[in-house]
Amino acid sequence: MKLRYILAALAALILATAAQGQDLKPVKDKATKLYGYQDKSKNWVIPPAYEGAKRFKDGVAEVTMKPGKTKLHGVIDETGRIVIPIDCYAISFNPKEGLIMAEREAFPGAGFTWGVYDYIGREIWAPQFSASPVFNDGWGVARSASNGLKGLIDNDGQLLIPFDNLAIDRSFGGYSLLTKDFVRQSLDGRLNKTSEYIYPGYIIPYDPAGDPVRAAAWHVGPIGYRLQRNNLRAVQVTPGKWSNSATCSTLQIDWGNGRFVRLEPIEDSREHPGSMEDPISGKLYTVKAVLCEADGTLVGTLSEWGWIESEYSEGVIYNAEGRETWLIMRDINCPGMRSFSTSLTFGRTIDHNDVLSGLGIRSYELENMYEPLRYSDRALKILTGENAGITYRLPPETPSIRVSRAVREIHRTSLFRHRFRCGDIVSCKVRVSDEGVELNLADNMVCHYEDEFSSPYFRMDGEEVLYWGPDNEYTVVFSARQAPYGSEFTKDDLYGSDSSFEFALELYDGHDRFLQTIAVVPTVDYVSDGWIVLEREGIALRYMRGREHRPGSSMSASGRINLNCQRIPPTISALLKATD
Repeated sequence: MKLRYILAALAALILATAAQGQDLKPVKDKATKLYGYQDKSKNWVIPPAYEGAKRFKDGVAEVTMKPGKTKLHGVIDETGRIVIPIDCYAISFNPKEGLIMAEREAFPGAGFTWGVYDYIGREIWAPQFSASPVFNDGWGVARSASNGLKGLIDNDGQLLIPFDNLAIDRSFGGYSLLTKDFVRQSLDGRLNKTSEYIYPGYIIPYDPAGDPVRAAAWHVGPIGYRLQRNNLRAVQVTPGKWSNSATCSTLQIDWGNGRFVRLEPIEDSREHPGSMEDPISGKLYTVKAVLCEADGTLVGTLSEWGWIESEYSEGVIYNAEGRETWLIMRDINCPGMRSFSTSLTFGRTIDHNDVLSGLGIRSYELENMYEPLRYSDRALKILTGENAGITYRLPPETPSIRVSRAVREIHRTSLFRHRFRCGDIVSCKVRVSDEGVELNLADNMVCHYEDEFSSPYFRMDGEEVLYWGPDNEYTVVFSARQAPYGSEFTKDDLYGSDSSFEFALELYDGHDRFLQTIAVVPTVDYVSDGWIVLEREGIALRYMRGREHRPGSSMSASGRINLNCQRIPPTISALLKATD
C-alpha cells in the first residue's frame, strides 16, 4: 500500500474523530439566510457563509454556493478550512479509499471534468476524466475526457493501463478489457496478460484525432461516410437554364476488393484554394480524400486538398485539388456503367469561407466539440458507430448432429438456395390493415444493430448502410440456424428435430466468401406476390422464384406496394409452402 494512501486514510480518520467529537451540524442563520455549523451547545464553530451545507462524514462536508445561475460545490473540514475550492460542478466521496472526486475546471475555460483528491485536499489526478473514477483497493477505472476511452489508475497518480479501452471490469482477481480495436484481453492481479481474443469484422473508424472540427463534421454531408465506386464518379457539368447536365464516368481508382473512399477535413497550413476558417480557433481547413481497405485500413491519399463545391438534389460535387470534380450520388444504386449522363436539379454553390458553411456544421455543434465531455462522447460514438454490428459479423455456431440434418433439409429448398442481389433486398416500413399489408420501400438497405459484449460488459447500437450497387457481385443468402426454445421462434414441424429455428441474412462476396451476418429474425412474417417481409427488422426481399438477375441490372425497388396476404404461422412447413 502506498504511503500517500496510508497518510490520507489516517488523516480522514483523525478528521472524522474530531468532527464527531464536536458533533457539528449545518444550521441556517436567520439573519443572513446562509449556512454554517454549530456544536451541541449551538455555538457557531464555522460561521454562516454558504448557501448550502451537508453533514460532516469522515471529517469533511460538502458545501455549496450559487454566485450566478450555476450552483457550485466544494469541501471543508471541521475547522472550516477549504479542502476543495467551491468551484466544482459535482462532488463524490469514497471514504473507504480516503478519496474525493470533484468535477471542476483544470484551468478557466477548459470545461468541467473530474479530478481526484485526498481528504487533505492534495491533488492526485488533475481534472481530466469524463466521469467520476471508481476506486477499489487503491486502483480505479477512469474514462478519459480526451477520447472517451477507459484506463486504470491508482491512488498515487500512476497510470496502470492506458486509456485505450472501451470497457474494463474486475474479473477473478484481475481485469477483463475490451480494447478500442475490439480485442478482449484478460489480465491477472499483477496486470499480466493471460488471454486474448480478437473479434472478427473490426473496422478502423474515422479518427477525430483530437480535432473539434473533425469531430463536429463526422457524418455531416459527405464527410466521414464510406463512399463506394457505385456512388462516387468523376463528373463534368454543363450548366443549363432549368437543370445542369452531368456526364459521369468511373474514377481511375484501384478499388480492389471492397475498398472505399472517405472525405475528411484537415488543418491547412498552406492556405490552398477553397480553405475554410474555423470561427472559434481561427485555423484554416481543407478537405482531403483518402482510399481505405474494406476494413478501414488506410491505403493512401487520393486528393491532398479540396472543397465541397456545390450541392444538388442528386448529390454533392467535390473539387479534388482543382484538377477534377467528383459527384457523390445520393442514390447508391446508380447505373452500373462506366459512363452515363444525368441531370442535376435544384443546385446551389457552397460558400466555403468558413467550416460552418463549407462543411455544413451547425454553429452550436462546433461549439459543443470544444467542451471536453461532449467531445469525448462524440469520439466514443464515432468509434463504436463505425463498428456497429460487430457481433452480428460472427458466423453461426455449429449445431448438433440432429439439428444439422434438419438444417440441411431446409437449405435444399428453393428459398434457401436463392441468391438475393442488388435491389432484391431493401429497408421498408410495414403497415398492416384489414385490407392487407402495405410496404413503403426504400432504395437501400439499412441494418440496425444492438450489440452487447460480456466480460467486460459493453453495449453499443447503431446502423450501417449497405452499398449494394449494380456493379458489384455481393449476394445475400437466406439461411436457417438453431434458436433457443420459445414461442417467438419458428418451429420445426417437418424434419423431426424438435427444435426452434431463426433466420439469418448472410452477406457473401463475388467469390462466395462469407463477409458478415446483416440481420437475424425469429420468423418470416408475410409472403406474397414474390415478396418476403420481415416486419420486425423492416426488411423486404423480392423473391424471383427460379430466376436470378445479374450485376449491372438496375433493380431499384423503391416505392409503395400492397400485398394481399395474412401473417404466416411460425412453422417450417408454412414458410416453405408460402415460398414454393
